[in-house]
Amino acid sequence: MERIFVAYVPASSPEDVKHAIHRGIQALGIPVPARRRILIQPACPWAHPRFAPHAFTPLALLEAVRVLFSDNVLVIGASSLPGFPSRYALKQAGYWAWARRHRVPLWPLDERPAQRSGEEALVPQGVREADGLIALPRLTGSGFLGFAGAARHHLFLLSPSSHLQAYPRLPEALIDALTVRPPDLIVLDATQVLHRGGELAGEPIPFSLLIIGTNILAVDRIAAVLYGLDPMEVPWIRLAIQRGLASPSMEDLQILGDLSLEDLRHLGEKIVHADPLPERYAWPPQVRVYRSEAEPLWNIPGALMETLWVLERGGISLAKAREAAIVIGPIGELPRPRTDTAAAILLGDSARADYRGYSRIVRLPGRHVPVARLLLDLPYILQVASMRSELGWGFLWESVRYALRRRS
Repeated sequence: MERIFVAYVPASSPEDVKHAIHRGIQALGIPVPARRRILIQPACPWAHPRFAPHAFTPLALLEAVRVLFSDNVLVIGASSLPGFPSRYALKQAGYWAWARRHRVPLWPLDERPAQRSGEEALVPQGVREADGLIALPRLTGSGFLGFAGAARHHLFLLSPSSHLQAYPRLPEALIDALTVRPPDLIVLDATQVLHRGGELAGEPIPFSLLIIGTNILAVDRIAAVLYGLDPMEVPWIRLAIQRGLASPSMEDLQILGDLSLEDLRHLGEKIVHADPLPERYAWPPQVRVYRSEAEPLWNIPGALMETLWVLERGGISLAKAREAAIVIGPIGELPRPRTDTAAAILLGDSARADYRGYSRIVRLPGRHVPVARLLLDLPYILQVASMRSELGWGFLWESVRYALRRRS
């Protein structure tokens, strides 16, 4: 029977968080190592004060873990969504200054050489060699998975190329990744849960909780309940249970700590789930979306929704967008446009349609179109904003530096 500790954290100071984590590891019987090399992995899919101000692990949790495991050699390692330079996000999250102040090495994992792990997955150098791994995921919504928790966070241990290739088969890829350097400790941050949005942009709701465990699947089954979901409704969890990795009954989980499973279900009722279907988004009337039923929501549609929530958070309105048809996957004939400046935007390698009458055809190819690319290109194509200007020279400079590092 897997055991999970749910800690109530009345305040968000590092001392309160440290006390809560210490209670959890004591109750679960997890030893605190000494003189070991430990990789601490905070969540940092992206960070930006305007567009993604709450997407990352708070510094109070990082500081609490640093103090609690101070008898060890600590390294902080994190990676952002493919296409976002991790170095930029780590600076925006405050990790860079914090790491320098405490003299803790900080690894942007997307810059490290990749090593093969298992038959297919590539992981950054240093991940497998660490004596211990402490994962610090956040509990948020997700355009890809309904919610993001420990398994979604674990995928960020893969190299950018392996991470990118995972999206067309995301539920299976998450299960495959469970064996890639499993964490020795998971502290899922649910002090402020993000809802009404996705992994990068959502509205924080205070729950003041930490979910502590050692098993990714067990932690996420509890996190799903807290996020107002039936775990069996989550595609990757359902698939894992079908494969015999866990019982379909929650009775195989023992919850210790301050709240019961019923308490978590009650809190989950406060969560407002954003609609994941891009064709049902509140587009202006001149923009329409056509999605093939063969296109899974966790692939390009998920990336499109994450992009739209980021634009919303940043105050970028689509109201004055040019007339456009956004095509995801193979469909039939597009309706004839009403203006002679209309654009057909084809997302993905399989996107195709009869687009006669459209003056501009834009293809964003790839089995998966990353959020980073959609965020930069979609507002420009729709003529609502230049995100390169909105994000500023700092983001563009780090993007160029990252590209040069990858080529060298």
